[in-house]
Amino acid sequence: MEHKEQHLRENGIFAAYRQLHARYLTAFYDSTDNSSKLELLKRLLFINWYYLAEPSCFTGINDLDETVILATYSILDEYLRYDKLDAELRWMLAYYATWDYSILAFIDHKLAVLTTYVKEHATISSAIPYQQLPKHSMDYRGQMGRYWQSVGIEEL
Repeated sequence: MEHKEQHLRENGIFAAYRQLHARYLTAFYDSTDNSSKLELLKRLLFINWYYLAEPSCFTGINDLDETVILATYSILDEYLRYDKLDAELRWMLAYYATWDYSILAFIDHKLAVLTTYVKEHATISSAIPYQQLPKHSMDYRGQMGRYWQSVGIEEL
């Protein structure tokens, strides 16, 4: 694992993911299209979660900018406050919230709506919605799409 991690660092994979993460946030702020903003938020949240959920030697994600993570959670807090999540993001977030440390460690209870949401869902075992999304709904959605396809969320 250490050798793989060293290889990823030396080949710039960790740095590239850090830049991609920041670019997603910039694209979110620059976008005026609500559906694009929602997709960018989903990708940002996935990277935030995956960063802590799996070892970096498997994901290629390490050393993310904490200001980008916090900005993402601030946006999510607003989206929760104004009920701007779609069904897909709702189940993603319910699943991520079961890893409460992946969110609460960054927000320090400063984002009231998100903190409440995470605390309410942290103790619930949120099942992955196996075979509940249309086939190919995760195509062309980067590592997030590949992850969700690998756990079987799309119809057979």
